[in-house]
Amino acid sequence: MKGYQGFQRASVVFRAELLHLVRDPISLGISLFMPMFLLFLIGYSVNMELRESAIAVYDMNKSQQSAEYIKTVDNTSYFEVRYRVRNYDELLDLLNKGVVKLAIIIPPKFSENLSKGEPAVLQTLVDASYINSALFILSYMEGINGAYSASIVNNFLQTRGHAFSAQPVRLSVRSWYNQALRELTFKITGTFSIIILGFVPVLSALAIVREKESGSIQQVFASPITPSEYIAGKMAPYVIFLTLDYLFIMVFGIWFFDLPFRGLIPALFAATLLMVFSCVAIGFFISTITGNQLSAAMLAIVFTLMPALIYANAIAPLDNSPVGFKLYSNLFPGAFYTDVCRAILLKGTTMYEYLKAASSLIIYAIVIFSVCAWRVRNKNI
Repeated sequence: MKGYQGFQRASVVFRAELLHLVRDPISLGISLFMPMFLLFLIGYSVNMELRESAIAVYDMNKSQQSAEYIKTVDNTSYFEVRYRVRNYDELLDLLNKGVVKLAIIIPPKFSENLSKGEPAVLQTLVDASYINSALFILSYMEGINGAYSASIVNNFLQTRGHAFSAQPVRLSVRSWYNQALRELTFKITGTFSIIILGFVPVLSALAIVREKESGSIQQVFASPITPSEYIAGKMAPYVIFLTLDYLFIMVFGIWFFDLPFRGLIPALFAATLLMVFSCVAIGFFISTITGNQLSAAMLAIVFTLMPALIYANAIAPLDNSPVGFKLYSNLFPGAFYTDVCRAILLKGTTMYEYLKAASSLIIYAIVIFSVCAWRVRNKNI
């Protein structure tokens, strides 16, 4: 009987909060269109691949061999030879202005050294002010140069009747779970975690602070409802509505960006429900420690939206971060959800196979919910 009465009290709060949520078109619009906007923004604006990067070439040799080398570089999907300069100063000017990120200088004795079997040293100038692009450029150039050198050795051996390969050990690479190595597959599956962690706390952070501003929170303190019942009733509309909302966004993203779906829908639903519940709890915690809606919204943005881009393990892997920042990332549920979501979508695994990450989401949600209830019980809001 006592449990049924508690359920009834929580249901009253649930209905009141649900009516307020449905009658708030701004919150409804933010919950649907802003995550969709961020999905397209990251999908099409954030580019981590190097494609047709403009390069400049200063060919001081002007031989058939140098022309073949330039053609080898230009025929790749990574670089495009757009500038053929006539002097060194012109080359430096293009680098200084940021027009090109890579400049290749072919020395006058390039073909002569090759014909003698001697090393032909090419000078490559890389703009390292953008370190990620510089590392990509260096890696691709080393691969292209290695392939070109191997072809020269093979031709030399074949003309002398030798069948020895210049590359005796070859890799047979087979990419699992993302066979085409699509960048979109990686980005969008990570963006699902970012949009939940970034927007759900912002929407739910206004729930309690709104009642504190109006003074109606005092009626809650005077009523027989327990803190756990009050928090559960307030959180339930957000959890239900936002879980369905973000499942719709995820289904749309999977369809629009042609992502694989190898797992089970119930597993994805359970993981998303836990993630949304955790993020709603974060918003409620923020709502208990702030005094007005403006400060609650600002704190939610600073505490969740910004860290979501860094600590959700969605765009930049946390494995490369220092130990201290890895531990700090555990304050946010994004990394746990990203692992589970990618495993379900790309690998077809269940939550049981990622029980550690799933358990972390459950523990995280319970802890934050308990802290919110404790603050209401002690009237520390």
